[in-house]
Amino acid sequence: MSEEYDVIVIGGGSGGYAAAKKSSGLGLKVAVIDGAKELGGLCILRGCMPTKALLETSSRMRAIREAGEFAIEVQNPSVDIDSLRDRKSRLIDDFQHYRVKGLENGNFDLIRGYAKFISPHEIEIEGYQTLKGKAFVVATGSVESIPKIPGLFDSPYWTSDDIVDLPRLPESVVVVGTGAVGMESAFLFEGLGSKVTIISRSRPLVSGVTPALSEAMEKRCQDLGIDIIFEKPLTNVSYHDSGFTLTIGEETQIDCDQLIMASGRKPNLGPLNLVAAGFSDDLRQLKINDYCQTSEPHIFGVGDVSSPLAVVHLAVMQGEAAGENIAAYLEGAEQTATWDERLNIFGIFTDPELVELGWNQNEALKRGFDPVTASYRYDDQGKGEIVGEKHGLVSITADRKTGKILGAAGVGPHVIDYAHTMMVALHQNLTVAEFLKIPSYHPTLGEIWTYVAEELIEEL
Repeated sequence: MSEEYDVIVIGGGSGGYAAAKKSSGLGLKVAVIDGAKELGGLCILRGCMPTKALLETSSRMRAIREAGEFAIEVQNPSVDIDSLRDRKSRLIDDFQHYRVKGLENGNFDLIRGYAKFISPHEIEIEGYQTLKGKAFVVATGSVESIPKIPGLFDSPYWTSDDIVDLPRLPESVVVVGTGAVGMESAFLFEGLGSKVTIISRSRPLVSGVTPALSEAMEKRCQDLGIDIIFEKPLTNVSYHDSGFTLTIGEETQIDCDQLIMASGRKPNLGPLNLVAAGFSDDLRQLKINDYCQTSEPHIFGVGDVSSPLAVVHLAVMQGEAAGENIAAYLEGAEQTATWDERLNIFGIFTDPELVELGWNQNEALKRGFDPVTASYRYDDQGKGEIVGEKHGLVSITADRKTGKILGAAGVGPHVIDYAHTMMVALHQNLTVAEFLKIPSYHPTLGEIWTYVAEELIEEL
């Protein structure tokens, strides 16, 4: 069975769905290929949504334990794990139903199965169907990247996929990795009552973010009793009836009830046979330009397979840009739709939360700006003091020459939510002076952005 389409989208997650919806809306004949056991994509099924549902309960448990600071006496709260699983499942079922409905009722063909390229313009779906495409969108997401450590694969370690099912509540947990998954896992289980240890191969704790943010997060971990082992890798895993014995570095050994591997993810490209489409056999990531186009002009990449940051909003931006640009490409017209890497936002839903958006000082320097950064602490801000934030802070980076805001960052209560104030500023290319003309309600946590902007205007 063979059929030809204008666009074949491989992967029905957030980025793929956005590409299919946009291109079909422009009148193109579109097919979406998805071979996953369940439709919905990583974010809905195994990522953003289920983890945040669990973290909400964890954060509320932590708040109850810390209620004494606010003159509230509480007696030994406990978590009903079965009820927590049920709540999470109900929420995810609703989210998944909405996405599946969109895929099944969209103005495109949905074909279930795993696809691989057999030529630059042909794919084969699990050996029984061949489709031809004038253009393709690769949106196959990412898979976990687990290092080869002696004894690890003989043990029942958990990954993020296991955590969302919450098989049980361990007494003690060791988390390997300090990215978003690692830090959220650590705070999830600490909040639910487990004793938590984090293994960080390097220092600072959270790499790639403004150092002050990582320092604030490290202090919060210390307050909560989360142990951190810095600059030592996990070198051996032994599993026995009483749990895990882990070797850290050359000699250090620790025991735990459960090991969590949060060592990162990698683009899911292996099954696609991209060599047949013209790519090299050592491809690790599908590199794209501002129009989401790869080195093969008729093949576009969106989401985790190609994005510098594996987050949903960038995947959607890329999907919509790819859909629009494919229509132009097939007509021989100029491609104009772009995804703006400057409008990235990265958040970790710890307690307090961590967020970075736009470009920090180092990134701005690499791009030829003369960046100036100022910061402001929550323990010197009215609402921050009221809510009891001890270590958090926010910062804004601007260009010295023009005064334009280049980026912002913060560690603080619910800071990811009100970081969108700064995203609007970035999107509108506001200067610090222009931003300060926008009023903020008092007293709120969000008005801290104006405090730091006032500090920054003096620096400028």
